[in-house]
Amino acid sequence: MTATGAPDGTWRDRTGRRPTVMADHPGWRLDGEGRWRRLLRRGSGAVWLAVARPRPDGGHDIDLDLVDGQPGSEPEVDVIDPAILANQGATLSLELLAAGPVARVRAGDLWEALLGAIFRCTMPLEHARAVYRDASTALGQGHDGPLGREWLFPRPTTVLELSADVFDVHGLGAVRDRLRTAAWITRAVEPGWWTAPWDGLRTVLAPVPRIGSLIADATVADLSGDFRFLAPSDFLVRKCVHVLDSATSWPDDPADFGVRWQEMTGIQRSAWTMLVLAGETATLTSCRDTRPRGRTGAGNLCAETGLGT
Repeated sequence: MTATGAPDGTWRDRTGRRPTVMADHPGWRLDGEGRWRRLLRRGSGAVWLAVARPRPDGGHDIDLDLVDGQPGSEPEVDVIDPAILANQGATLSLELLAAGPVARVRAGDLWEALLGAIFRCTMPLEHARAVYRDASTALGQGHDGPLGREWLFPRPTTVLELSADVFDVHGLGAVRDRLRTAAWITRAVEPGWWTAPWDGLRTVLAPVPRIGSLIADATVADLSGDFRFLAPSDFLVRKCVHVLDSATSWPDDPADFGVRWQEMTGIQRSAWTMLVLAGETATLTSCRDTRPRGRTGAGNLCAETGLGT
């Protein structure tokens, strides 16, 4: 992971190119001026606004503004430079190199990382954004920032108090039980989750019913910035690789794909994975997803991941 800071606070790769933001969490929204915006909580209780502003020459400038709480807990930003990748002659690496560097803002709060993982594993990305935004605006907490008012998803205590019909009204019926479980586990481990090693946190989360290994892996990857926590056979990684490198005969079988992906990426699997997954936010849909939106699309995704609804 390579990041260099400039006096104006922007991030650049070694050639001076600005990175494109990886807006994989459903809390990101694209506003009318082409900016990606997202509120983030930090473990200290501070609330930050992250804004990725598009540049005429490509990439984004990323601004971080404290909107509530005490300073000193700025969100962590990882910048991935595809020039560091091995196998530079491979078709996939050429695609990633042409796309340029990628910046990703980590979650700094267990609850928000769990939310992102639950939506990731159960809904197509754009449908997840719409549901997340609606629930946040209707049920969450608003904060005034430099670009206007933004909303955070309701906290665990609020989610545990919601009736079943409220979940349904806001499109959360399919993930109601997962959200309630995530709210419960967050309250149970919140006092000290950030002091645990990442492997230890994953070990706590994975056995929990309605959380499981897929959601646990995505949660820890978000918090740590280490995408080796995702299985090599991860369903979104497979989809994105097939789209980006359609000329190569990648295995369709998840296990076979996982073996080949691990062999190709080696110790750089986190960087490769993040760069590949960033392609899903280069357009407005998940991995150029053409499935029907709404609950039909969500149901198909649930079936594919083995989570069910």
